[in-house]
Amino acid sequence: MLLDKQDKKVVARLRHEVHLMGELTSLRVLLDRMEHYGERVCMIEKRKDEIVEHTVKEFREDVYALGTALIDMGMKGKHIGILSENSYAWVVTFFAVTCGVGVAVPVDKELTDDEISGLFTKADTDAVFCSRMYRKTALYHLGKDKNCRFAVCMNKEFDDENMYYLPALIEKGKALIANGDRRFADAEIKDDDLAAIIFTSGTTGANKGVMLTHYNFAQNADGVLETIAPEYSSISLLPMNHVYELSCNVLTALYMNAVIYINDSIKNFQANLELFKPDAMAVVPLVLDTIYNSIWRTAEKSGRADKLRKGIKLSNALLKVGIDLRPVLFKQIAEKFGGKFPTMSCGGAPTRIEYVQCLCDIGFKIYNGYGLTESSPTVTLNMDVRNDPEGAGKAFPKAKFRINDPDADGVGEIWIKGANVTQGYYKDEAATAASFEDGWFKTGDYGRTDKRGYLYVVGRKKNLIILDNGKNVFPEEVESVFMEQIPYLQEVVVFEGERALAGKTQKLIVGAYQVAPEDFPDMDEAAIREKVTADVMAANTVLPAYKRVNDVYVSTEPFEINSTRKVIRSKVEERYYNSLK
Repeated sequence: MLLDKQDKKVVARLRHEVHLMGELTSLRVLLDRMEHYGERVCMIEKRKDEIVEHTVKEFREDVYALGTALIDMGMKGKHIGILSENSYAWVVTFFAVTCGVGVAVPVDKELTDDEISGLFTKADTDAVFCSRMYRKTALYHLGKDKNCRFAVCMNKEFDDENMYYLPALIEKGKALIANGDRRFADAEIKDDDLAAIIFTSGTTGANKGVMLTHYNFAQNADGVLETIAPEYSSISLLPMNHVYELSCNVLTALYMNAVIYINDSIKNFQANLELFKPDAMAVVPLVLDTIYNSIWRTAEKSGRADKLRKGIKLSNALLKVGIDLRPVLFKQIAEKFGGKFPTMSCGGAPTRIEYVQCLCDIGFKIYNGYGLTESSPTVTLNMDVRNDPEGAGKAFPKAKFRINDPDADGVGEIWIKGANVTQGYYKDEAATAASFEDGWFKTGDYGRTDKRGYLYVVGRKKNLIILDNGKNVFPEEVESVFMEQIPYLQEVVVFEGERALAGKTQKLIVGAYQVAPEDFPDMDEAAIREKVTADVMAANTVLPAYKRVNDVYVSTEPFEINSTRKVIRSKVEERYYNSLK
Protein backbone atom coordinates (compact mmCIF):
# COMPACT_ATOMS: atom_id res chain seq x y z
CA MET A 1 0.00 0.00 0.00
CA LEU A 2 2.03 2.92 -1.33
CA LEU A 3 1.12 6.44 -0.25
CA ASP A 4 1.01 9.30 -2.71
CA LYS A 5 2.37 12.74 -1.90
CA GLN A 6 -0.96 14.06 -0.69
CA ASP A 7 -1.52 11.10 1.63
CA LYS A 8 1.98 11.51 3.05
CA LYS A 9 1.16 15.13 3.84
CA VAL A 10 -1.94 13.99 5.72
CA VAL A 11 0.08 11.44 7.74
CA ALA A 12 2.77 14.03 8.51
CA ARG A 13 0.13 16.44 9.81
CA LEU A 14 -1.51 13.79 11.99
CA ARG A 15 1.86 12.72 13.36
CA HIS A 16 2.70 16.30 14.24
CA GLU A 17 -0.59 16.67 16.08
CA VAL A 18 0.11 13.46 18.03
CA HIS A 19 3.59 14.72 18.93
CA LEU A 20 2.07 17.92 20.31
CA MET A 21 0.06 15.83 22.79
CA GLY A 22 3.21 15.60 24.93
CA GLU A 23 5.50 12.97 26.38
CA LEU A 24 4.59 9.34 25.79
CA THR A 25 4.34 7.72 29.23
CA SER A 26 2.60 4.37 28.80
CA LEU A 27 1.33 1.84 26.29
CA ARG A 28 -2.22 2.87 27.18
CA VAL A 29 -1.43 6.47 26.23
CA LEU A 30 0.02 5.16 22.96
CA LEU A 31 -3.14 3.12 22.30
CA ASP A 32 -5.47 6.03 23.05
CA ARG A 33 -3.50 8.51 20.95
CA MET A 34 -3.78 6.16 17.99
CA GLU A 35 -7.45 7.13 17.84
CA HIS A 36 -6.27 10.32 16.14
CA TYR A 37 -5.54 8.26 12.99
CA GLY A 38 -9.15 7.09 12.72
CA GLU A 39 -9.88 4.77 9.80
CA ARG A 40 -6.32 4.71 8.47
CA VAL A 41 -4.70 1.31 7.90
CA CYS A 42 -2.19 0.31 10.57
CA MET A 43 -1.37 -3.36 9.81
CA ILE A 44 -1.45 -5.61 6.75
CA GLU A 45 -0.91 -9.36 6.83
CA LYS A 46 -1.16 -12.37 4.54
CA ARG A 47 -3.49 -15.23 5.41
CA LYS A 48 -2.60 -17.94 2.92
CA ASP A 49 -3.06 -16.05 -0.39
CA GLU A 50 -5.30 -13.33 1.01
CA ILE A 51 -4.05 -9.86 1.90
CA VAL A 52 -5.91 -8.54 4.96
CA GLU A 53 -5.84 -4.87 5.99
CA HIS A 54 -6.55 -3.74 9.56
CA THR A 55 -7.45 -0.14 10.38
CA VAL A 56 -6.59 1.79 13.53
CA LYS A 57 -10.28 1.87 14.46
CA GLU A 58 -10.61 -1.92 14.07
CA PHE A 59 -7.41 -2.50 16.07
CA ARG A 60 -8.50 -0.32 18.98
CA GLU A 61 -11.97 -1.84 19.05
CA ASP A 62 -10.51 -5.37 19.08
CA VAL A 63 -8.09 -4.45 21.88
CA TYR A 64 -10.83 -2.91 24.01
CA ALA A 65 -13.16 -5.87 23.37
CA LEU A 66 -10.55 -8.54 24.17
CA GLY A 67 -9.42 -6.66 27.28
CA THR A 68 -13.00 -6.39 28.48
CA ALA A 69 -13.62 -10.11 27.91
CA LEU A 70 -10.45 -11.06 29.80
CA ILE A 71 -11.42 -8.93 32.80
CA ASP A 72 -14.83 -10.59 32.75
CA MET A 73 -13.03 -13.97 32.87
CA GLY A 74 -11.21 -12.97 36.08
CA MET A 75 -7.88 -12.10 34.45
CA LYS A 76 -7.51 -8.64 36.00
CA GLY A 77 -3.97 -8.31 37.39
CA LYS A 78 -2.90 -11.69 35.96
CA HIS A 79 0.09 -12.71 33.87
CA ILE A 80 -0.85 -13.89 30.39
CA GLY A 81 1.49 -15.71 28.01
CA ILE A 82 1.75 -15.23 24.24
CA LEU A 83 3.07 -18.07 22.07
CA SER A 84 2.71 -17.41 18.36
CA GLU A 85 4.30 -16.37 15.12
CA ASN A 86 3.99 -12.67 14.25
CA SER A 87 0.41 -11.67 13.46
CA TYR A 88 -2.23 -8.99 13.90
CA ALA A 89 -3.72 -11.18 16.65
CA TRP A 90 -0.34 -11.18 18.47
CA VAL A 91 -0.34 -7.38 18.62
CA VAL A 92 -4.01 -7.19 19.66
CA THR A 93 -3.34 -9.69 22.47
CA PHE A 94 -0.27 -7.81 23.71
CA PHE A 95 -2.09 -4.48 23.89
CA ALA A 96 -5.25 -5.97 25.41
CA VAL A 97 -3.22 -7.57 28.19
CA THR A 98 -0.92 -4.65 28.94
CA CYS A 99 -3.37 -1.77 28.56
CA GLY A 100 -5.87 -2.66 31.26
CA VAL A 101 -5.73 -6.34 32.18
CA GLY A 102 -2.34 -7.42 33.51
CA VAL A 103 1.17 -8.40 32.43
CA ALA A 104 2.12 -9.88 29.05
CA VAL A 105 4.60 -12.77 28.92
CA PRO A 106 5.61 -13.31 25.27
CA VAL A 107 8.00 -16.24 24.76
CA ASP A 108 10.22 -17.61 22.01
CA LYS A 109 8.22 -20.12 19.96
CA GLU A 110 11.44 -21.82 18.80
CA LEU A 111 12.13 -23.30 22.25
CA THR A 112 11.18 -26.84 23.21
CA ASP A 113 7.85 -27.57 24.89
CA ASP A 114 9.59 -28.10 28.23
CA GLU A 115 11.54 -24.85 27.92
CA ILE A 116 8.42 -22.87 26.97
CA SER A 117 6.41 -24.40 29.79
CA GLY A 118 9.25 -23.67 32.22
CA LEU A 119 9.29 -19.99 31.26
CA PHE A 120 5.53 -19.67 31.58
CA THR A 121 5.71 -21.24 35.05
CA LYS A 122 8.66 -19.04 36.00
CA ALA A 123 6.59 -15.97 35.09
CA ASP A 124 3.50 -17.17 37.02
CA THR A 125 1.40 -17.26 33.86
CA ASP A 126 -2.36 -17.66 34.46
CA ALA A 127 -3.43 -18.15 30.83
CA VAL A 128 -1.77 -18.63 27.44
CA PHE A 129 -2.63 -17.24 24.01
CA CYS A 130 -1.32 -19.32 21.12
CA SER A 131 -1.71 -19.82 17.39
CA ARG A 132 -2.99 -23.16 16.15
CA MET A 133 0.59 -24.15 15.29
CA TYR A 134 1.48 -24.04 19.00
CA ARG A 135 -1.82 -25.28 20.41
CA LYS A 136 -0.30 -28.60 21.55
CA THR A 137 2.50 -26.75 23.35
CA ALA A 138 -0.03 -24.58 25.17
CA LEU A 139 -2.06 -27.63 26.20
CA TYR A 140 1.14 -29.37 27.26
CA HIS A 141 1.82 -26.45 29.59
CA LEU A 142 -1.72 -26.55 30.98
CA GLY A 143 -1.15 -30.19 31.83
CA LYS A 144 2.11 -29.43 33.64
CA ASP A 145 1.16 -26.24 35.47
CA LYS A 146 -2.17 -26.48 37.29
CA ASN A 147 -2.01 -22.78 38.15
CA CYS A 148 -2.48 -21.91 34.47
CA ARG A 149 -6.26 -21.83 33.95
CA PHE A 150 -6.87 -21.89 30.21
CA ALA A 151 -5.50 -21.28 26.71
CA VAL A 152 -6.82 -19.19 23.83
CA CYS A 153 -6.21 -20.09 20.19
CA MET A 154 -5.81 -17.03 18.01
CA ASN A 155 -6.69 -18.40 14.59
CA LYS A 156 -8.69 -21.63 14.81
CA GLU A 157 -11.60 -22.86 16.91
CA PHE A 158 -11.20 -26.23 18.67
CA ASP A 159 -13.69 -28.35 20.57
CA ASP A 160 -11.70 -28.35 23.79
CA GLU A 161 -12.93 -27.21 27.21
CA ASN A 162 -9.52 -25.74 28.05
CA MET A 163 -9.19 -23.84 24.76
CA TYR A 164 -11.07 -20.62 23.94
CA TYR A 165 -11.19 -18.91 20.53
CA LEU A 166 -9.85 -15.35 20.16
CA PRO A 167 -12.50 -14.00 17.72
CA ALA A 168 -15.22 -15.37 20.00
CA LEU A 169 -13.70 -13.55 22.99
CA ILE A 170 -13.57 -10.33 20.96
CA GLU A 171 -17.27 -10.69 20.09
CA LYS A 172 -18.03 -11.39 23.75
CA GLY A 173 -16.14 -8.25 24.75
CA LYS A 174 -17.97 -6.13 22.18
CA ALA A 175 -21.30 -7.34 23.58
CA LEU A 176 -20.18 -6.47 27.13
CA ILE A 177 -19.12 -3.00 26.02
CA ALA A 178 -22.43 -2.50 24.22
CA ASN A 179 -24.17 -3.25 27.52
CA GLY A 180 -22.15 -0.58 29.32
CA ASP A 181 -19.12 -2.53 30.60
CA ARG A 182 -16.32 0.01 31.13
CA ARG A 183 -13.93 -2.04 33.26
CA PHE A 184 -11.24 -2.06 30.58
CA ALA A 185 -11.99 1.43 29.29
CA ASP A 186 -11.68 2.92 32.79
CA ALA A 187 -8.66 0.86 33.86
CA GLU A 188 -5.95 3.05 35.40
CA ILE A 189 -2.39 2.54 34.20
CA LYS A 190 0.51 4.02 36.13
CA ASP A 191 3.76 4.79 34.36
CA ASP A 192 5.75 2.42 36.57
CA ASP A 193 3.25 -0.46 36.30
CA LEU A 194 4.78 -3.68 35.01
CA ALA A 195 3.75 -4.15 31.37
CA ALA A 196 5.64 -7.26 30.30
CA ILE A 197 8.14 -9.89 31.33
CA ILE A 198 10.52 -10.43 28.42
CA PHE A 199 12.93 -13.34 28.69
CA THR A 200 16.53 -12.93 27.61
CA SER A 201 17.64 -15.21 24.79
CA GLY A 202 19.79 -17.46 26.97
CA THR A 203 22.60 -17.86 24.40
CA THR A 204 25.21 -17.84 27.17
CA GLY A 205 23.18 -18.85 30.23
CA ALA A 206 19.76 -19.36 31.73
CA ASN A 207 16.85 -17.22 30.52
CA LYS A 208 16.02 -14.38 32.89
CA GLY A 209 12.68 -12.59 33.00
CA VAL A 210 13.31 -8.89 32.41
CA MET A 211 10.62 -6.70 33.94
CA LEU A 212 9.71 -3.83 31.62
CA THR A 213 7.28 -1.13 32.71
CA HIS A 214 4.93 0.98 30.64
CA TYR A 215 7.34 3.88 31.02
CA ASN A 216 10.27 1.76 29.80
CA PHE A 217 8.48 0.88 26.56
CA ALA A 218 7.05 4.37 26.08
CA GLN A 219 10.36 6.13 26.60
CA ASN A 220 12.15 3.85 24.16
CA ALA A 221 9.51 4.53 21.50
CA ASP A 222 9.66 8.26 22.19
CA GLY A 223 13.46 8.17 21.97
CA VAL A 224 13.44 6.40 18.61
CA LEU A 225 11.11 9.06 17.23
CA GLU A 226 13.28 11.87 18.64
CA THR A 227 16.25 10.40 16.80
CA ILE A 228 15.04 8.85 13.55
CA ALA A 229 12.51 10.41 11.19
CA PRO A 230 9.71 7.84 10.93
CA GLU A 231 9.07 6.13 7.60
CA TYR A 232 5.61 5.46 6.17
CA SER A 233 5.74 1.66 6.36
CA SER A 234 7.81 -1.16 7.80
CA ILE A 235 7.91 -4.92 7.57
CA SER A 236 7.82 -7.03 10.73
CA LEU A 237 10.42 -9.75 10.20
CA LEU A 238 11.98 -10.47 13.59
CA PRO A 239 9.89 -12.28 16.24
CA MET A 240 7.68 -9.91 18.21
CA ASN A 241 8.56 -11.60 21.49
CA HIS A 242 11.99 -10.02 21.05
CA VAL A 243 12.02 -6.52 22.55
CA TYR A 244 13.98 -5.10 19.61
CA GLU A 245 11.22 -5.90 17.09
CA LEU A 246 8.41 -5.12 19.52
CA SER A 247 9.72 -1.84 20.87
CA CYS A 248 11.69 -0.31 18.01
CA ASN A 249 9.49 -1.43 15.14
CA VAL A 250 5.94 -2.36 16.18
CA LEU A 251 5.34 0.23 18.92
CA THR A 252 6.94 3.14 17.08
CA ALA A 253 5.16 2.26 13.83
CA LEU A 254 1.76 2.11 15.54
CA TYR A 255 2.40 5.39 17.33
CA MET A 256 3.30 7.15 14.09
CA ASN A 257 0.82 5.28 11.84
CA ALA A 258 3.53 3.70 9.71
CA VAL A 259 1.80 0.70 8.16
CA ILE A 260 3.20 -2.59 9.50
CA TYR A 261 3.45 -5.36 6.93
CA ILE A 262 3.63 -8.68 8.76
CA ASN A 263 5.99 -11.17 7.15
CA ASP A 264 4.27 -14.56 7.20
CA SER A 265 7.43 -16.70 7.00
CA ILE A 266 11.19 -16.45 6.43
CA LYS A 267 10.93 -18.40 3.17
CA ASN A 268 8.53 -15.76 1.78
CA PHE A 269 10.61 -12.79 2.93
CA GLN A 270 12.03 -11.85 -0.49
CA ALA A 271 8.65 -12.24 -2.18
CA ASN A 272 7.01 -10.14 0.55
CA LEU A 273 9.58 -7.37 0.11
CA GLU A 274 8.65 -7.16 -3.57
CA LEU A 275 4.94 -7.35 -2.75
CA PHE A 276 4.72 -4.88 0.15
CA LYS A 277 7.56 -2.50 -0.80
CA PRO A 278 8.26 -1.45 2.84
CA ASP A 279 10.15 1.72 3.64
CA ALA A 280 11.92 0.27 6.69
CA MET A 281 12.63 -2.84 8.74
CA ALA A 282 14.43 -3.87 11.91
CA VAL A 283 17.07 -6.51 11.21
CA VAL A 284 19.89 -8.45 12.82
CA PRO A 285 23.35 -8.88 11.21
CA LEU A 286 22.42 -12.27 9.74
CA VAL A 287 19.73 -10.55 7.65
CA LEU A 288 22.28 -8.00 6.39
CA ASP A 289 24.65 -10.87 5.57
CA THR A 290 21.91 -12.66 3.64
CA ILE A 291 21.02 -9.54 1.64
CA TYR A 292 24.68 -8.84 0.86
CA ASN A 293 25.39 -12.42 -0.21
CA SER A 294 22.23 -12.54 -2.33
CA ILE A 295 23.21 -9.36 -4.20
CA TRP A 296 26.70 -10.60 -4.99
CA ARG A 297 25.62 -14.16 -5.77
CA THR A 298 23.12 -12.81 -8.29
CA ALA A 299 25.74 -10.47 -9.75
CA GLU A 300 28.26 -13.29 -10.15
CA LYS A 301 25.75 -15.66 -11.77
CA SER A 302 24.59 -13.00 -14.24
CA GLY A 303 28.13 -11.91 -15.08
CA ARG A 304 27.53 -8.42 -13.71
CA ALA A 305 29.88 -8.51 -10.72
CA ASP A 306 32.59 -6.41 -12.36
CA LYS A 307 29.99 -3.90 -13.55
CA LEU A 308 28.64 -3.67 -10.00
CA ARG A 309 32.13 -3.06 -8.58
CA LYS A 310 32.74 -0.29 -11.12
CA GLY A 311 29.33 1.18 -10.37
CA ILE A 312 30.10 1.34 -6.64
CA LYS A 313 33.48 2.96 -7.34
CA LEU A 314 31.87 5.57 -9.61
CA SER A 315 29.03 6.21 -7.18
CA ASN A 316 31.39 6.76 -4.24
CA ALA A 317 33.43 9.25 -6.28
CA LEU A 318 30.28 11.18 -7.18
CA LEU A 319 29.04 11.15 -3.56
CA LYS A 320 32.22 12.95 -2.53
CA VAL A 321 31.16 15.92 -4.67
CA GLY A 322 27.53 15.77 -3.55
CA ILE A 323 26.05 13.82 -6.47
CA ASP A 324 23.94 10.77 -5.55
CA LEU A 325 23.17 8.52 -8.51
CA ARG A 326 22.64 5.33 -6.50
CA PRO A 327 18.91 5.08 -7.32
CA VAL A 328 19.88 5.08 -11.02
CA LEU A 329 23.09 3.03 -10.93
CA PHE A 330 21.63 0.28 -8.75
CA LYS A 331 18.02 0.38 -9.90
CA GLN A 332 18.04 -3.31 -10.81
CA ILE A 333 19.03 -4.28 -7.26
CA ALA A 334 16.39 -1.96 -5.79
CA GLU A 335 13.68 -3.77 -7.77
CA LYS A 336 14.20 -6.81 -5.52
CA PHE A 337 13.18 -4.62 -2.59
CA GLY A 338 10.06 -3.17 -4.12
CA GLY A 339 11.83 -0.59 -6.27
CA LYS A 340 13.64 1.19 -3.43
CA PHE A 341 16.21 0.53 -0.75
CA PRO A 342 14.48 0.23 2.65
CA THR A 343 15.96 1.86 5.72
CA MET A 344 17.33 -0.81 8.05
CA SER A 345 18.02 -0.49 11.75
CA CYS A 346 20.41 -3.22 12.82
CA GLY A 347 21.13 -4.54 16.29
CA GLY A 348 21.47 -7.68 18.36
CA ALA A 349 25.07 -8.60 17.47
CA PRO A 350 28.22 -7.23 15.78
CA THR A 351 27.94 -6.60 12.05
CA ARG A 352 30.43 -7.43 9.31
CA ILE A 353 31.94 -4.05 8.54
CA GLU A 354 32.63 -4.68 4.87
CA TYR A 355 29.06 -5.91 4.31
CA VAL A 356 27.51 -2.86 5.96
CA GLN A 357 29.82 -0.52 4.05
CA CYS A 358 28.94 -2.14 0.72
CA LEU A 359 25.18 -2.05 1.34
CA CYS A 360 25.42 1.64 2.26
CA ASP A 361 27.45 2.27 -0.90
CA ILE A 362 24.70 0.66 -2.99
CA GLY A 363 21.97 2.81 -1.47
CA PHE A 364 20.63 1.27 1.72
CA LYS A 365 20.29 3.57 4.71
CA ILE A 366 21.45 1.63 7.77
CA TYR A 367 21.30 2.62 11.41
CA ASN A 368 23.41 0.58 13.78
CA GLY A 369 23.15 0.57 17.53
CA TYR A 370 23.77 -1.13 20.81
CA GLY A 371 21.12 -2.32 23.21
CA LEU A 372 19.80 -5.17 25.27
CA THR A 373 16.51 -6.50 26.57
CA GLU A 374 17.13 -4.77 29.89
CA SER A 375 17.10 -1.33 28.22
CA SER A 376 13.90 -1.83 26.19
CA PRO A 377 16.32 -2.14 24.17
CA THR A 378 18.19 0.96 22.92
CA VAL A 379 21.34 2.33 24.60
CA THR A 380 23.20 3.97 21.70
CA LEU A 381 22.44 4.70 18.06
CA ASN A 382 24.81 5.27 15.13
CA MET A 383 23.24 7.56 12.55
CA ASP A 384 26.37 7.65 10.37
CA VAL A 385 26.99 3.99 9.62
CA ARG A 386 28.29 4.63 6.11
CA ASN A 387 31.23 6.65 7.43
CA ASP A 388 31.70 4.74 10.69
CA PRO A 389 30.39 1.16 10.38
CA GLU A 390 32.28 -0.03 13.48
CA GLY A 391 30.77 2.40 15.97
CA ALA A 392 27.59 1.77 17.96
CA GLY A 393 26.89 5.50 18.09
CA LYS A 394 26.11 8.07 20.73
CA ALA A 395 23.92 7.73 23.80
CA PHE A 396 20.22 7.32 23.08
CA PRO A 397 18.08 10.33 24.21
CA LYS A 398 16.50 8.27 27.01
CA ALA A 399 19.67 6.50 28.21
CA LYS A 400 23.14 7.16 29.56
CA PHE A 401 26.20 4.95 29.48
CA ARG A 402 29.64 4.96 31.03
CA ILE A 403 32.74 2.81 30.76
CA ASN A 404 33.42 1.48 34.24
CA ASP A 405 36.99 0.95 35.43
CA PRO A 406 38.65 1.24 32.00
CA ASP A 407 42.03 -0.39 31.42
CA ALA A 408 45.05 1.18 29.74
CA ASP A 409 43.32 0.88 26.35
CA GLY A 410 40.16 2.55 27.65
CA VAL A 411 38.21 -0.72 27.66
CA GLY A 412 35.87 -1.44 30.55
CA GLU A 413 32.41 -2.75 31.33
CA ILE A 414 29.51 -0.77 29.87
CA TRP A 415 27.16 0.52 32.59
CA ILE A 416 23.84 2.12 31.70
CA LYS A 417 20.95 4.01 33.29
CA GLY A 418 17.90 5.82 31.99
CA ALA A 419 14.14 5.96 31.61
CA ASN A 420 14.07 2.82 29.45
CA VAL A 421 16.18 0.63 31.77
CA THR A 422 14.53 -2.27 33.61
CA GLN A 423 13.80 -2.40 37.33
CA GLY A 424 15.27 -5.89 37.44
CA TYR A 425 14.52 -9.57 36.92
CA TYR A 426 11.23 -11.18 37.86
CA LYS A 427 11.42 -13.08 41.17
CA ASP A 428 15.22 -13.08 41.03
CA GLU A 429 16.45 -10.71 43.70
CA ALA A 430 19.99 -12.10 43.61
CA ALA A 431 20.42 -11.49 39.87
CA THR A 432 18.83 -8.04 40.20
CA ALA A 433 21.11 -7.04 43.07
CA ALA A 434 24.18 -8.31 41.23
CA SER A 435 23.27 -6.34 38.10
CA PHE A 436 22.93 -2.88 39.67
CA GLU A 437 25.40 -0.61 41.44
CA ASP A 438 24.72 2.99 42.48
CA GLY A 439 21.73 3.11 40.14
CA TRP A 440 23.71 1.87 37.13
CA PHE A 441 22.89 -1.38 35.34
CA LYS A 442 25.99 -3.48 34.65
CA THR A 443 25.50 -4.85 31.14
CA GLY A 444 28.18 -7.52 31.14
CA ASP A 445 29.48 -6.07 27.86
CA TYR A 446 32.86 -4.43 27.41
CA GLY A 447 33.49 -1.34 25.32
CA ARG A 448 35.35 1.91 24.85
CA THR A 449 34.53 5.43 23.67
CA ASP A 450 36.19 7.97 21.40
CA LYS A 451 36.45 11.74 21.66
CA ARG A 452 33.02 12.19 20.06
CA GLY A 453 31.37 10.08 22.73
CA TYR A 454 30.78 7.19 20.33
CA LEU A 455 30.55 3.74 21.88
CA TYR A 456 32.57 0.85 20.47
CA VAL A 457 31.51 -2.54 21.81
CA VAL A 458 34.45 -4.88 22.27
CA GLY A 459 32.91 -8.06 23.60
CA ARG A 460 30.86 -9.93 26.15
CA LYS A 461 32.12 -10.35 29.73
CA LYS A 462 30.88 -13.95 29.82
CA ASN A 463 32.87 -14.75 26.67
CA LEU A 464 36.10 -13.11 27.87
CA ILE A 465 39.15 -15.38 27.70
CA ILE A 466 41.73 -14.70 30.41
CA LEU A 467 45.05 -16.28 29.50
CA ASP A 468 47.53 -17.73 31.98
CA ASN A 469 49.74 -14.68 31.48
CA GLY A 470 46.87 -12.43 32.57
CA LYS A 471 46.11 -11.02 29.12
CA ASN A 472 42.48 -10.62 28.08
CA VAL A 473 41.13 -11.83 24.75
CA PHE A 474 37.69 -10.74 23.58
CA PRO A 475 36.44 -13.46 21.20
CA GLU A 476 34.27 -11.00 19.27
CA GLU A 477 37.37 -8.99 18.26
CA VAL A 478 39.12 -12.10 16.99
CA GLU A 479 35.98 -13.29 15.20
CA SER A 480 35.65 -10.00 13.31
CA VAL A 481 39.23 -10.29 12.06
CA PHE A 482 38.63 -13.74 10.58
CA MET A 483 35.33 -12.65 9.02
CA GLU A 484 37.12 -9.73 7.37
CA GLN A 485 40.15 -11.73 6.25
CA ILE A 486 38.28 -14.79 4.90
CA PRO A 487 35.21 -13.65 2.91
CA TYR A 488 33.66 -17.09 2.41
CA LEU A 489 33.20 -17.75 6.14
CA GLN A 490 29.53 -17.90 7.14
CA GLU A 491 30.03 -17.72 10.91
CA VAL A 492 32.94 -17.68 13.35
CA VAL A 493 32.81 -18.51 17.06
CA VAL A 494 35.94 -18.17 19.18
CA PHE A 495 36.04 -19.56 22.71
CA GLU A 496 38.31 -20.88 25.42
CA GLY A 497 38.96 -24.60 25.26
CA GLU A 498 41.02 -27.25 26.93
CA ARG A 499 42.77 -30.20 25.39
CA ALA A 500 45.12 -32.87 26.69
CA LEU A 501 48.47 -32.46 25.00
CA ALA A 502 51.57 -34.49 25.94
CA GLY A 503 49.81 -35.80 29.01
CA LYS A 504 48.99 -32.32 30.22
CA THR A 505 45.77 -30.28 30.00
CA GLN A 506 46.43 -27.00 28.23
CA LYS A 507 44.26 -23.95 27.70
CA LEU A 508 43.54 -23.14 24.06
CA ILE A 509 41.87 -20.47 21.99
CA VAL A 510 39.54 -22.42 19.73
CA GLY A 511 38.14 -21.10 16.46
CA ALA A 512 34.98 -22.72 15.08
CA TYR A 513 34.23 -21.88 11.45
CA GLN A 514 31.02 -22.46 9.49
CA VAL A 515 31.32 -22.65 5.71
CA ALA A 516 28.92 -23.46 2.86
CA PRO A 517 29.86 -26.59 0.84
CA GLU A 518 28.61 -24.94 -2.37
CA ASP A 519 31.50 -22.47 -2.09
CA PHE A 520 33.87 -25.41 -2.65
CA PRO A 521 32.25 -27.32 -5.54
CA ASP A 522 35.27 -29.50 -6.38
CA MET A 523 36.25 -30.48 -2.83
CA ASP A 524 35.17 -33.19 -0.43
CA GLU A 525 34.77 -32.43 3.30
CA ALA A 526 38.37 -33.37 4.13
CA ALA A 527 39.70 -31.03 1.45
CA ILE A 528 37.38 -28.24 2.60
CA ARG A 529 38.63 -28.57 6.17
CA GLU A 530 42.23 -28.52 4.97
CA LYS A 531 41.61 -25.39 2.88
CA VAL A 532 39.79 -23.55 5.69
CA THR A 533 42.43 -24.48 8.26
CA ALA A 534 45.19 -23.18 5.99
CA ASP A 535 43.36 -19.89 5.42
CA VAL A 536 42.68 -19.53 9.16
CA MET A 537 46.35 -20.00 9.99
CA ALA A 538 47.32 -17.41 7.36
CA ALA A 539 44.78 -14.93 8.77
CA ASN A 540 46.05 -15.70 12.27
CA THR A 541 49.26 -13.82 11.50
CA VAL A 542 47.51 -10.43 11.48
CA LEU A 543 46.62 -10.94 15.14
CA PRO A 544 48.97 -10.41 18.09
CA ALA A 545 50.52 -13.73 19.10
CA TYR A 546 48.48 -14.02 22.30
CA LYS A 547 45.16 -13.62 20.42
CA ARG A 548 45.83 -16.28 17.80
CA VAL A 549 43.67 -19.38 17.46
CA ASN A 550 45.40 -22.59 18.58
CA ASP A 551 42.85 -25.13 17.41
CA VAL A 552 40.49 -25.14 14.44
CA TYR A 553 37.05 -26.72 14.10
CA VAL A 554 35.37 -26.55 10.68
CA SER A 555 31.70 -27.27 10.05
CA THR A 556 29.89 -27.52 6.73
CA GLU A 557 26.61 -27.68 8.66
CA PRO A 558 25.04 -24.42 9.94
CA PHE A 559 25.60 -23.54 13.58
CA GLU A 560 22.50 -23.56 15.79
CA ILE A 561 20.85 -20.14 16.08
CA ASN A 562 18.04 -18.80 18.23
CA SER A 563 14.91 -17.07 16.98
CA THR A 564 16.71 -13.71 16.77
CA ARG A 565 19.26 -15.31 14.41
CA LYS A 566 22.15 -15.26 16.87
CA VAL A 567 24.50 -18.23 17.10
CA ILE A 568 24.11 -20.22 20.32
CA ARG A 569 27.72 -20.31 21.45
CA SER A 570 27.28 -23.16 23.93
CA LYS A 571 26.00 -25.41 21.12
CA VAL A 572 29.09 -24.67 19.03
CA GLU A 573 31.38 -25.50 21.96
CA GLU A 574 29.46 -28.74 22.43
CA ARG A 575 30.05 -29.62 18.78
CA TYR A 576 33.77 -28.97 19.14
CA TYR A 577 34.16 -31.24 22.15
CA ASN A 578 32.05 -33.95 20.51
CA SER A 579 34.43 -33.85 17.54
CA LEU A 580 37.34 -34.72 19.84
CA LYS A 581 35.75 -37.96 21.06
